[in-house]
Amino acid sequence: MLIFDTARKRKIDVVLVWRYDRFARSTQALVNASKEFHSLGVDFISFQENIDTTSPTGDLVFHVMASLAQFESSLISQRVQAGMARAKAQGKHITRPPLAELKQEAIHALFEKGKSMNQVSKRIGVAYDKVYNYVHKRKTAGTRTP
Repeated sequence: MLIFDTARKRKIDVVLVWRYDRFARSTQALVNASKEFHSLGVDFISFQENIDTTSPTGDLVFHVMASLAQFESSLISQRVQAGMARAKAQGKHITRPPLAELKQEAIHALFEKGKSMNQVSKRIGVAYDKVYNYVHKRKTAGTRTP
């Protein structure tokens, strides 16, 4: 991560983040970052939480806040999964709709002409991963035996 490289080169003395949970997605990653910054003499400050990690009290509050942030993230994930499962059980379509047939054919035509997936993606205006999925789907469909 660029911020760690910059800190290791002693080019910064403080890392200011909006919120700790915006910096790292897990408590472990956040704690590891805090430890590394501390070992490099770099202060790690959250604007929103206003926690001073250079004192024992601030360090304790930091760890509690990090744990709460991970807990909140887990709850949100659990709720989203439950909502999707409920929608699926009710027969609702929960994925993105497929590309229009015309776009799918254009993807395959360009790919068959030797265009790279990146070129196809740019020309058609579809994300690279979507192009990859359609090309791969067509390839595997052609190799299956009925």
